[in-house]
Amino acid sequence: MKLLLTHTYFLEDDAYEKTVMKPYPPLGILYLSAWLKQHDRNVEVFDSTFSSYDKLLEKLKQDKPDVLGIHCNLLTKYVVLKLIRYCNANGIIALLGGPDASTQVEEFLTYGADVIISGEGEDAILAVLTRLEEGGSVRELHGLANVSFRTEGGEVVQNPRAAGKRQLDEYPWPDRSAINLNNYLDVWEKHHGQRSVSLITARGCAFTCKWCSHSVYGHTHRRRRPEKVVEEIRMIHKTYKPTHLWYADDVFTANKRWLQKFNALMQAENLTLPFECIARADKIDEEIVLILKDLGCYRVWFGAESGSQKILDAMARGVTKQQISDATRWCRKHGVESGYFVMFGYPGEELEDIYETIEFVEQQQPDKYLTTIAYPLRGTALYEEAQPDIIYHNDWESHLQRELEISNRYSRELYQFAIKKLASDYRRRQLKAQRQDLPKRIYHGLRSYYCDVNIKRLADVRT
Repeated sequence: MKLLLTHTYFLEDDAYEKTVMKPYPPLGILYLSAWLKQHDRNVEVFDSTFSSYDKLLEKLKQDKPDVLGIHCNLLTKYVVLKLIRYCNANGIIALLGGPDASTQVEEFLTYGADVIISGEGEDAILAVLTRLEEGGSVRELHGLANVSFRTEGGEVVQNPRAAGKRQLDEYPWPDRSAINLNNYLDVWEKHHGQRSVSLITARGCAFTCKWCSHSVYGHTHRRRRPEKVVEEIRMIHKTYKPTHLWYADDVFTANKRWLQKFNALMQAENLTLPFECIARADKIDEEIVLILKDLGCYRVWFGAESGSQKILDAMARGVTKQQISDATRWCRKHGVESGYFVMFGYPGEELEDIYETIEFVEQQQPDKYLTTIAYPLRGTALYEEAQPDIIYHNDWESHLQRELEISNRYSRELYQFAIKKLASDYRRRQLKAQRQDLPKRIYHGLRSYYCDVNIKRLADVRT
């Protein structure tokens, strides 16, 4: 049985990413490819990042796979729907996985998908292929954990979910040879002067942030042995000659003892490479910052999210403003950049909370920050709490989850002015500290005032 895996993300269609140009390969389906090859399955990967939908169709017409495995996330839904229609019309089994598919099982199956895998994919996809190769029907996949399907009569069957129980080191490394990794390295080198490779040391996150999706791994955290991670990095370094790494873990600093051992092993191998990672402010102390520095870390990203403790508590972040401030201070002290993720529009946020966030980020002066407006992802506690107030402007087939609105909060226009005000206040404080460029400081002061005027103008407008 021939399986083609794809992730349906096309860089050419992503206007924002084209301004950033920091793409990474789809580690999830590369892990699946390696696992299936280890079990002697006929599998190939179509890496869509630098390709197009038309070229993907050409591949399907040429190879005629029995099964098309499609990774589905909130950015790629419309492409996924087109592929489902193509598979239905051409006798190909449409098998979906990923966070969007896991939380919208009934909708995707009703639309025409044949099989959906929720949760960790390796064992489930192997079980599906084995059942089909033994002569089973795609309409009779009863008893396979994490697998959902439609019966001949159209009934949606969702088999029970089961958390991943394997040690992560039982899985082979991602099948990077299945794609042209140089495409990614060349783009990074052209735009940033670096050759960057991504990897993971763990799967899942055990923390409880209400807006964050746990649809694939649940509230679990499983970490690889540090020796195995070092072994993979040694291979990556020898094969691809990277000058930069991205640790794609949800929380890289979750376990200090693991970090200590990992650092000792990396130092023994002389494998210090510049890298970025994501942490939590409550999982950072000064010793951890020094370990990260030893390992080559030059930037740590924190989910700061809000400068209002009231909103942080509403999010169930489990983090205080003081912890965020301390983590930022320790990073600055030891020459490690800090990056913040900042969120506006969380339910219950009022003007004073918005201004607290702007002031907090301005005062803390992280080296980088990224902003977003909260949206309710299926399967999250935020979605469950906000469900009566979620506004659907279009039917399911015609909207993305990030487009969903929540009633009784401010308009997107107000949040956009808040984001612009934050940018001006942040930059003006930088320029003032540097005692330079008075005209730009005046400009940002006027821009901030203009944003204030518009925020107040829109304060009475609710969705």
